[in-house]
Order: sequence, then structure tokens, then C-alpha cells
Amino acid sequence: MRQPFQVLVIPFIKSENNFKFGVLLRKNEQVWQFVAGGGEDTESISEAARRETVEELNVNNIFKMYQLDSLAHIPSFHFSFSKPYVVPEYCFAIDLTDFSGEVKLSIEHSEFQWLSYEAASKVLEWDSNKTALYELNERLKHNDLQAI
Repeated sequence: MRQPFQVLVIPFIKSENNFKFGVLLRKNEQVWQFVAGGGEDTESISEAARRETVEELNVNNIFKMYQLDSLAHIPSFHFSFSKPYVVPEYCFAIDLTDFSGEVKLSIEHSEFQWLSYEAASKVLEWDSNKTALYELNERLKHNDLQAI
């Protein structure tokens, strides 16, 4: 059963002296976004973030994950809920720098790109994605992330 919360997960890699961020093109809406989805059954927020990442990118479950402070609220009409009126969206980041496989998209997405902060900021559709990206970029610049 779908839980009344959403997760947003930003994949990133360290590339030479900078970072790149993984953005996905959502098939049905034709918008660029990060990994996103809702909690299921009795999942915790972090369990939902891990599951969504594995499902949407087809990566193994061995990666460092970080919870961000960014928090958005999405109107419930985007989901099948009548109440609550807004659904919280919790934000995470995952480090795929050491992932040796290839990202294989789920059927929800048609394209994937590793982009610089500036390029990702320009293509992302949703403000919540842009805000979480800003926070992650600042944390990476200041080496201010702790894995959960």
C-alpha cells in the first residue's frame, strides 16, 4: 500500500575535480528529475529511498546514502490521496562514484545523464529538485555529508 510520503534521491559521482549529478527524463511527463517515488507498506523513509534508487536505476544496494535537510510538500492531487492535502517529500543523495556497473533505467524513464551542477539546475523541472541539488552541491563543496 502506498504511504503518504514521497522520496527524492540525487545520484552523484566525483569526476576529476568536480561532481556530476544523475538526472532522469520521465517518460510520461517528459520532464527531467531525480529518482523519486513513494513509500510502500511499512517502509521507513530511508528504506523507500534505497528501494526507489535500486528500482529506477537498476543499481545494487551497496552505496553510501545521505539524508539532506531539504524538505518539500507536494499537493495530494499528484497522487491517489484525498487526505492529507499535501505529501512531504524527503530528500537524499547517493554516491555512485565507486559503482562499477551501468545504470539501466526502469520503464518510468527514457534517458539518463550525468550533468554538472549548472547544467542539472537548468534542465530540472521541479523546484524541490533544484533546492535539494543546491543543498547537496554546497555540502559537497564543504565536505559536509555524513552517511546514514
